[in-house]
Amino acid sequence: MLDSPRYLIQSAATTLEVLLAFGRPPFRFTPSEIAGQLEIDRNQVFRCLRTLQHVGFVRQDEGERFVLTSLVDHLAGASQGQPSLARAAKAVMDELSQSTGETVNLFALEGLQAVCVDHREGLRQVRLVTSVSERRPLHAGACPKAMLASLPLPVQKEVLSRLDELPKYTLATITTPQALRVELSATLQRGYAVSDLDVDEEARGVGAAIFGAEGDVVGAVSVGGPASRMAPARVAELGEQIIGAARLISRQLGYNGQNSQQAPDLQRQPDPRK
Repeated sequence: MLDSPRYLIQSAATTLEVLLAFGRPPFRFTPSEIAGQLEIDRNQVFRCLRTLQHVGFVRQDEGERFVLTSLVDHLAGASQGQPSLARAAKAVMDELSQSTGETVNLFALEGLQAVCVDHREGLRQVRLVTSVSERRPLHAGACPKAMLASLPLPVQKEVLSRLDELPKYTLATITTPQALRVELSATLQRGYAVSDLDVDEEARGVGAAIFGAEGDVVGAVSVGGPASRMAPARVAELGEQIIGAARLISRQLGYNGQNSQQAPDLQRQPDPRK
């Protein structure tokens, strides 16, 4: 994940994560259930719940499970609406650029294409260059593959069926449906896509999908640089950071939970061209 912001109060952040857990089914939990969901200590969760109960955000129902109170309605009524993707991502991209020193790209999903809507140039002398408004199909590149991996199966099948019509950027560009299925399955498992010389034969990058309030894929964010700086360990490190960045941007857009549209094991799906 991204490095902790300078003024972050970790205990407050954890308490808010506990509060956000109540926005997901079944909407009522024991401390142990929230601890399992968030993978944090049960005693810490219990203290967070007691804090939220003291302020008035949660109460215990007849079954001794914690539930939200109507106090949260006052916050919902004061919300300012959903920002644009670029606005929601601005602070996160700035921080990611500073912490990595590499090029950061933000792509939006438009039909079966990824469109660059914002970027931050790398801070080093040798860096990648991306242009705003640049369009790419979804079969290659960190952001496009990150989006494709979490799109519904009918959309994936449409892309796979057109694969032989799509550009082959380099020798590493995936050109067969089976190979792309394996790549998308791996992307879902690790949480981020890897662009390994498949768009630029001298560049590597990682990207993660961004979700809107309804759980649909709306874009992706990536970070990448010259292959000479992108050894496997560096790619894995940046992968964890990009997961955190995409999660924060999704939160800014109102997303709270698991993506209901994520595809099941892609390797088990039949070839749509057969």
